[in-house]
This record gives sequence, structure tokens and C-alpha cells, in this order.
Amino acid sequence: MNERIRKILSLLIRNPELKMNDLTTKLSLTKRQINYAINTFNSELELKKIPKIKRNHSGDFEIPLEVIQMLTVEENKQNFYSIADGLSESDRAALILMLLVTDTGYVGLDHFIDLLDVSKSTIIEDLKKSEWLASKYELELVYDRINGYSLKGSEHRLLQLMSDMVHQHPIFQEDKVRDFLATNVSEEEIIHLIHGMEQMLHLSYSDESVDYLQSAARFLISRGLREKSNSDFLQERVSQTPEFKLLQILVSETSWQLNQKYLEWLTLLFLTSNIFEKKTTQDFDSDLQLRRLIHQMVEIFQNQTLIVIEDRESFERRILNHLRPACFRIRYNLSLGVYSLENLIQDSNHGILVELMKELITPIEKWLGKAFPEDELNLLSYYFGFQLTSHSKHQKQKPRAVVVCTNGVMVSKLMRESLKQLFPEIHFLASFSVRDFYHFEEDYDLVFTTTPLKTNLVQFIIDPIMSYKEQISLRYRVLSDLGIDQMDQAVDELIGIIQKHAKISSLRNLKEELQYFLLQANNNTSLENHKVLPALTHYLKPNFITVINQPVIWQDAVKIACQPLLESRIIDERFYEDCIRQIKDVNYSGYLGSQTCIPHTTTDHGVLRDGVSLLISPEPIEFPGGHQVSLVMPLAFYDLTRHLRAINQIAAISENDELIQNLKQSDEVTSYQLIRQHT
Repeated sequence: MNERIRKILSLLIRNPELKMNDLTTKLSLTKRQINYAINTFNSELELKKIPKIKRNHSGDFEIPLEVIQMLTVEENKQNFYSIADGLSESDRAALILMLLVTDTGYVGLDHFIDLLDVSKSTIIEDLKKSEWLASKYELELVYDRINGYSLKGSEHRLLQLMSDMVHQHPIFQEDKVRDFLATNVSEEEIIHLIHGMEQMLHLSYSDESVDYLQSAARFLISRGLREKSNSDFLQERVSQTPEFKLLQILVSETSWQLNQKYLEWLTLLFLTSNIFEKKTTQDFDSDLQLRRLIHQMVEIFQNQTLIVIEDRESFERRILNHLRPACFRIRYNLSLGVYSLENLIQDSNHGILVELMKELITPIEKWLGKAFPEDELNLLSYYFGFQLTSHSKHQKQKPRAVVVCTNGVMVSKLMRESLKQLFPEIHFLASFSVRDFYHFEEDYDLVFTTTPLKTNLVQFIIDPIMSYKEQISLRYRVLSDLGIDQMDQAVDELIGIIQKHAKISSLRNLKEELQYFLLQANNNTSLENHKVLPALTHYLKPNFITVINQPVIWQDAVKIACQPLLESRIIDERFYEDCIRQIKDVNYSGYLGSQTCIPHTTTDHGVLRDGVSLLISPEPIEFPGGHQVSLVMPLAFYDLTRHLRAINQIAAISENDELIQNLKQSDEVTSYQLIRQHT
């Protein structure tokens, strides 16, 4: 299956209503080219005794299920789709360059078209933008028939480009992009590496730095494992730093085979990452000169401002924690990136401090042989001013959390996306299976899990899919347990005021409603963002609902429920088979409420497009574990980031006993109307 026919089929499967004219527009191909591609492919199908692609009298393309399955296998291998959603022109250009950084094999024009899901003419324009970006790093974007597209130039400059793009484009911190660009390095391994460095160096990196390292270190290692060049691309040595020596130990414990140059650049990524807190008073001997210069800087500051700094030794250590990575960034021409200044004081005195800092930093600039750029000087000024305030006012670092789910990858990632929106105060790093969690649990502070775990970590046991009200309750419970939010006192004070002027019929209900109100009023949460996402009825079509009136075993119920999705080519047979396998597992938890089962799986097990179907049985069907199920609702979700609202609505329906009773007494048309009224 060549790239052209794969692109044609992908469009047709995702948009069955497309006609020939639509295809010519979207693909920038002529009708003759499309017909030729299909006819050629049909010849291949005939040899394999597979049904051909046909067109009916209405001009619609009819694609056999066997062909859809062939395409799905290829797509899962390449994992192209869904990355391109909502990309800007600048993002597309950066993604082209990053693909060339991490993939040292053959990359052709069709790869870019598939990756970015745009026309050939758009890709040509994007390549011009990519070429311009590469030229800023003295790199050349070249093409030849044998090797495809590649970046030519200094490896040092290429890795500078990689590092800067991670800083400048948030898209590179998305899980799906990381997974696509670095298939040979796992998320778990990178987080474990970062945590290992923190433990051995007795420090913790800032949240922004951890996000950056998760991408930059993963992309670098991915390239280092594929690129066998032994060129000396670091002009100054970092092999004498403590970070290099510790990384040698940590990398030796993995299966990675990195040559010294890539290990040195990996060291540089850590050297240039901002430190949130250093947990020891001991500094590195190699930093002796910088410590002396900082001591001199503080001395001049006190003399000029007549401000006496309390606990000066501690203050100078904190400045060292910031200045050390800044000096490495400046020495190696690496950008600062978009670091958050939310923890730093910004007031009218900042302008004065910036002017003073220009003078104070001069000795360090002479030592470096390079001037501080404006963004670094600004950040240093903010940081210096903030450290002058009481250190007890510093905000705590966000706790690092992992999500563990027994329901498979899809629900695990869906839970993580939902929890990230629900808890901006928590840094969600990864989602694991139970087995992987036990291997990497030491890298986290707390865990959200669908099943109790044998761990000393703080754990919150939650349902895989929660209603909106359940999410609010969870948020209150978690923030209270972690001591992040002091809401109990505010709620109690409000209740005290209300009791003075009104009779309270249910103290418990009032307290709960006040908790909900205060949490929703908190501008730091993203609980309302889900309302702009597609509703359940966007995925659940009227003809996707089936009402049965005869007894069936649970396997048949799942099969009947999946049939509308199968006939609409939203799933294939593998979906049903994997759902049956999951439901048989004694730990399966794909149930909502007391009467609903939600069979679901991932794209590599038969999900072709987005869709939800529903089987309604007035008589409960006995599922494994004694579950009495009246609603069987298969979920086929291709892009997990867009389905949070629909999932919340499914959860709400599952908890609404009155609605379920009405559904059990309705036909297909009436049941759809009832669901539409409640979503």
C-alpha cells in the first residue's frame, strides 16, 4: 500500500460522505490520479483475494472491511493521525524539523503530508518555513532521492535547534507527540532518569524544567540511539561536571548505548535546567569561581542599596542555584524558553532592580566571556528581588502524580487528561499499568488509581470515569488531604453565618453545595472548560441505539451493542474481541453506576473512528462478577483529548436511576430523545 492510496483511504474512512471532487480538493490531485491509485490498489487486492473498492450509483466509495483492517495496521505502526489537529503554521514547520532530528532514516514528502494531514502545496510552503528556521542555526534542509529529506550541518547547531524548539513550541510537551517522535525511548524511563538525577544531586528541578527534560532528553536519546556519528560537536567539555559522572552511572543501568558526545549533551540539558530547591548546603567544587563572583555581586548590592541581607550565606546559595544553569545556557547559546514567573515578585521596584543588575552582572559576564541576554537578565532580576523577601513565602513545588488504571491505555490516558484539568495544583507526569507502577513508583509523590495498590505513596482510589459532581467532590477531598487548599475553614465560617439567619434542613447537603460553589468559583481550575467540547450526542447517533426484548448472554449483548459501530466502520472485529477479553478479567472495572457497562479499547485494537453506541435491555443481563447490566455502551474514541464532556455525560446518565428506568421502557427513537434532553 503506497502513501497516496493510504492517504485516499484514510480520508474516505474518516469522512465517508466525501465525493470525488472533495478528494481532488483536499489532496491536490486530479480525478485521473485518484482513479489510477484506486485501480492499481484494486489489482493488488484481487491478487490477495480481498474484495475491491467500489463506487455506488450515488458516487460514494464503498471500502470493504478487510481493507479498513489493512489500513488500521499500517496506521498503528506509524501513528500519524491526530497529531496534526489544530497546528499553526509555525508548529508544522517545527514538527517537520523535529521529525528530521529524531528520525535519521528515510523521510519523504509523503511522510510530512501524512504527519501534518495537509495538502502537498501546504507542505511545500511549510518546508520553506522549516528551511528558514534551520538556516538560523546554520543548518541546511536538503533532499535527495536515496536519503529523502535531512538536515545538514553541525551536530552542535542541530541539537541547539532541538532544545530551542522544545522550549518555544508547547506541542512538543504533548504525550502523543513525544510518543510519535521517540518510539525507541519510553516515557517511564525518562521520568526515572530525571528523578534519579534529583536524588543523586539532592535537589529538585522546577516544574517547567521537568516538562522540558521529559521532551528534550527523550528526543536527544532517541537521536543518539539512531545516529552513529562520532563527531566532536561540543567545543567545551562538560565531562568534569558532577552531572556528567552521575548520568554515566544512571545511563549504564539502562539498555541505551549512547556515545560520549550525546551523553555530554544530555548532561548539558540537565546543567541548563532551573532548580526549584537544593536540599543540601554543599556546593560543587567546580562552582568555586562562580560562588566568589556571586559573593562579590551581593557585597556590591548591599553597599549601593544599604540593604542588609539576612542569612547571606543561604541567600547566595539560592542565587547560585539560579545562576549556574543560566551561565550554562548562555555559554552554549541555548534559549531560556518560556519559564513561568508566577512565583516571582513583580512590582514597580523591578525596573530599578533591572538597571542595578546590569552593573552587578558585569564581573560574571567577563568570566563567561559572553553578555547576559535581556530575557536572562530580566529573570535574574525577578529572582534576585524575590529572594530578598522572606524565604518562607515561597510557594511549594507541585506534587508529582501518576495515574494507574486496570482498564487499559485508553482509559488511563483519558483519566490523566481529566485529572490534569481538575487539579492544576498537581503535576501529572505519566499514566501506567499496575505492573509498571511498581517498577517506577519511587519517582512520584502520589498516585490516582482505580484499584488499591501496595504502596507507601499517598493514593486516591477513584472511578475511571466520574460525573461532574464526583469530580468536584474528589477535588475537595484531594486538596483537603494534601493541605493545598484551606477550604474547610471558609465553609465552616459561611455555615456559621447562615445558621444565624436561617434554618438549615440538611447541614451535610449545605456543606457539600458550599464546597461545590467555592471550588467552581476558584479561577485556578479548569472545570468549566469541558463545556466547549462535543456532547455525547455528537458521537451517539439515533441509529446507533438498539433495544432488545429477549434474554441474551453477556457476550451476545456486547456483540449486538457493537454492531452499529461495526457496520458504520467505526470499529472492526478486533474491538469486540478485545472487549470480551477485558470483561472476562476479574479486575475489569468498565462499569458505571449499577446498571451500565462501557466496553472500550484502544486504536491498536480496532478503533477506526470516533463513535458511541448503546444497547438497552429492559431485563438485566448478568455480566461477570455478578453485575446486572441494562445499558451496554461501547466507546470508540480516537482522540482522547476531545471526549471529556461526553464521558462526563455518560457517567451522569449511569447514575440517574429514573432516566435509566425510562430508557428501559422506551423504543430507539424515544430513548435517543431522552438522552438528548439530559445532555
